[in-house]
Amino acid sequence: MTTKALRPGPRRLLLGFMVTVYLLFLLEPTAWLFYELYHLSGIGLIYYFYGAFRTAGVYFGLWAYQWPVCIAVGVLTALPWWNYIKATVRGKA
Repeated sequence: MTTKALRPGPRRLLLGFMVTVYLLFLLEPTAWLFYELYHLSGIGLIYYFYGAFRTAGVYFGLWAYQWPVCIAVGVLTALPWWNYIKATVRGKA
């Protein structure tokens, strides 16, 4: 298999970038969306999602390794792991 097939395409790069931005800036706004949805619907289960996203947003925002982890997760999302695994399995078979 060529290395060209293992390069990330523009869609994967965009997805990796979006995951990075979400983790950096949008965890707490997601929590507030669940909070408002809970008050609009009155469904108690939704409040647990609010609590989970709020806790994740606060503690992840205070973590010293937030930026490196967000960038690493974005890069891992952008890489075509499935193509690499298929190429590896076919090469050994």
